[in-house]
Amino acid sequence: MAITKQDFYEGAALNLVARTGKIAGIINRAPFYILNGGVAVLLKYSTKGRSPWGFTVTESEQSQLSARALKSNTAIGLICGSDGVVALNYQSFLSIASPRSSTIHISCYRDHGEHYEVSGPDGKLPKKIAPSSWQRILEQ
Repeated sequence: MAITKQDFYEGAALNLVARTGKIAGIINRAPFYILNGGVAVLLKYSTKGRSPWGFTVTESEQSQLSARALKSNTAIGLICGSDGVVALNYQSFLSIASPRSSTIHISCYRDHGEHYEVSGPDGKLPKKIAPSSWQRILEQ
């Protein structure tokens, strides 16, 4: 089986979390990865090399996020090319992108050495997100 571009980006994001030494297990339940049997993560990636990075969340993914959030701690990992991964909990996602019957577009911006600014169709997050947020995904 061929390795896809998505495999590389998702593998890199999961590797960053695994390096923390806090991973006891990873299960793929498409479109989610279940970390340590409790944290469900939807990974989205952008291949763009520099800020801003754009992401889409389909109507189907929105429904699956909503259903999963009722059962477990749920987050979105936005893989910004080779720059890093933004960890966005489900409540933060909802604050910038309320559910729609169409695809949602999310953007991440980051100046060199700064934190990530995340925005969606309903506005932007009030606080920027540290690049190290992804490695702390299991602590949220």
